[in-house]
Amino acid sequence: KDCMDRSIPFYTEKIIPEAVSKGKRVLIASHENAIRGILMHLCEIPEENMVDLHLPNGVPLVYSVRRKCISILDDGTGIDPLEKYDFGSAAKFLFRPCELTEDDFYTKD
Repeated sequence: KDCMDRSIPFYTEKIIPEAVSKGKRVLIASHENAIRGILMHLCEIPEENMVDLHLPNGVPLVYSVRRKCISILDDGTGIDPLEKYDFGSAAKFLFRPCELTEDDFYTKD
């Protein structure tokens, strides 16, 4: 809980205004509890479900701020990452369908 109390404000007060709002890509590499706190915030995971979320070591999760969803980088094995890794029963909060934006309907000329 203490880690989440630090990581969420850091994300909202530093990372969003200094990088995300300026269209920059951000790489966050940290220990599991800090990542869990940020994911709880981004994916709106209820705090009581956090104990059911497992984050495999070394698996890069990509969060799309624009589409509000998480994807996993393809490791080239051809195996579905959700079958390969155990994210726990709270995975349903992480891997929800992406929201569509206006950019998804228009082609650039």
